[in-house]
Amino acid sequence: MRRTHTVPWVLLGAVLGVGCPPNVAIRPDGSPAEEKCPEGAGAAMSVLGLVPFSTHRSGSHVSIFLDATQKVIEPLILYDGLIESETWANIEDLPGGTRLQGRVWTGGPKVVIRYYSARLPDGKVIPFCAVAGENGPSIPKAPGRPGFAAVQSSSAWMYVDEEFK
Repeated sequence: MRRTHTVPWVLLGAVLGVGCPPNVAIRPDGSPAEEKCPEGAGAAMSVLGLVPFSTHRSGSHVSIFLDATQKVIEPLILYDGLIESETWANIEDLPGGTRLQGRVWTGGPKVVIRYYSARLPDGKVIPFCAVAGENGPSIPKAPGRPGFAAVQSSSAWMYVDEEFK
């Protein structure tokens, strides 16, 4: 399987100043530490009718292709670093085919993917705050070497969030 090419959206993010993932501290187990969502993400997502998940109520979520360049439902290798995922369908006023730009961490007990910006099908880029998950904000992985992980499926759920925990 091939590694995701993310150079075009990284350059776009650098030019627009949107979606550049910050440096995040790593916990002793290898997973990323808590961090705040990008500035303006809450307002941008609210305009789209998206509701963050909380422990008391369900929130907005939708199926996604983890790697927008590999849209086949099969096992997938994910590498530490930047990733671009894609929504399958509409969710509230967020259109299907929206590209989610984020970062992958494979060093912990599970794979963690956080999304910092979204590129709508019309090309508009907005700040975003969501995580990929399978029954929660992480994805089970097969044991492997540092820097990458094998996951059972190339699809997962995207959960809208208020902050990264």
